[in-house]
Amino acid sequence: MFKRVIAAVAILTIWTAPAFAKRVALVIGNGSYEHTVTLPNPANDAQLMAAKLRGLGFEVVAGQDQTYSDMRRSVMAFAKKAYGAEIALLFYAGHGMQIAGQNLLVPIDAKIEDETSLDFETISVDFIMRQMSKDVKVQMVFLDACRDNPLARTLARRMGPSRSANIGSGLAEIKVQETGGEGSVIAFATSPGDVALDGQGDNSPFTSALIRHIDTPNVSIQTVMTRVTGDVYDETEKRQRPWVNASLIGEVFLNKKEQPATMEVASLGDTVSATGPVQPDDNVASSAGSAASTIAWEREKLIWDAAKSSDTVADYESYLAVYPEGTFADFAKNGIKRLEKNKQVASVDPSSASPASGLPNPQQVVAGTQQTEAALGWNRNKRREVQARLNLAGHKVGRPDGAFGPKTRGGVSAWQTANGINPTGYFTAAQFALLSTQTDVRYTAYVAEIARKQRQASASRSTATRSSTPQRTNRPQRVRNTNDRRGGGVNPAGAAFIGGVVGGIIGGAIGR
Repeated sequence: MFKRVIAAVAILTIWTAPAFAKRVALVIGNGSYEHTVTLPNPANDAQLMAAKLRGLGFEVVAGQDQTYSDMRRSVMAFAKKAYGAEIALLFYAGHGMQIAGQNLLVPIDAKIEDETSLDFETISVDFIMRQMSKDVKVQMVFLDACRDNPLARTLARRMGPSRSANIGSGLAEIKVQETGGEGSVIAFATSPGDVALDGQGDNSPFTSALIRHIDTPNVSIQTVMTRVTGDVYDETEKRQRPWVNASLIGEVFLNKKEQPATMEVASLGDTVSATGPVQPDDNVASSAGSAASTIAWEREKLIWDAAKSSDTVADYESYLAVYPEGTFADFAKNGIKRLEKNKQVASVDPSSASPASGLPNPQQVVAGTQQTEAALGWNRNKRREVQARLNLAGHKVGRPDGAFGPKTRGGVSAWQTANGINPTGYFTAAQFALLSTQTDVRYTAYVAEIARKQRQASASRSTATRSSTPQRTNRPQRVRNTNDRRGGGVNPAGAAFIGGVVGGIIGGAIGR
């Protein structure tokens, strides 16, 4: 008689402490600048990144708010430690600039008054990367330094129009073949030539996403950067897309862990121990573990494909309920955030934005900063329009002159407060779109009134000029023009009239 076949489940769990090869990192965050705009987040970014990398087995050379001398010493210490490392990593947050395609990191004491300053007040990224190429297998560079930098604009003005063309915004692309090896990952907070956001929290959008994903177990750095890019793109309302250039032979893991293997083993023995797992043959265990892993992956992928296809919050949540730490968990969370945000925009209060215009609810957009307003590229005339619209909205900022002083900033803050927006005194694109929607009718009438008054003033000026011109007669006597001494063709009465008209335009139409 055949004996009964009994199935048993054997769970083999092997936990091993991570064994790290030599890993060295240079982490610098500069924000407290002495001669240009300060940045609130880089010091926080560097502190968190240094702690995260130490947890991943890196020997970290770290510095915050470093002068030129401090940065040189940090780079030297890093270079000595990085020689022969398995992985050498550079993370920098702060001001940076590109000159003729060369990327420069800016210490906090830099003035950069002329071209000479570049060699003696900045640190070249190329210089640091040369220190990372000495018998190093994998080089990683993360630059959160693509912020708007007033020092670059000052230098451009002093260099003149012909040479200032060498100064670009953001950072310049770094090509992998220039790094001296094929094991390289280079990542910018945004695309080359673009300007990144510093963020409203304690960390920049790029660094926040990088810290969130860089230590994900058993996920390659290539996948980590894909997730970082997706997070930043979503969190910045599609205004910032990180740029990554990688040339790696195979996958590189910063947090490789052994997975517990689960298998089912069929036994034909008379009895099976009820108190312990069956000890399978090593080859059988390996084969069964591989098969179980493949089946588990296919099952997860099937559920994810179904959730992605339906694109509903309920199905994304169903996927997360089964795989809270799954391969697609971050994408599912991003999908939920996107759908919920779209729902909020669709139900926005008509008093806050016109549904027909499709404008986003500015409460859902990042708060205004100096950088978000600068990105709008307003010229003097556009700034006058902004001031006029603020006046028309009831937030008096004085005569529109295109100069945004304390009075204008106060008006912006007052308007933001009235609309339930964080009162920073600076606009975002969505906020200005809202102000335009609120004032379009009044602003159109205002512009028409200004044009009418100008035509009226021009006609009055012409009439006054004609009335002051001496009339010719048939008599040969010489007629004396009393206006010659004043050097003009407008009499005092005409001048007073024109002044009254212009005063009426500015005082009445704008409502000073």
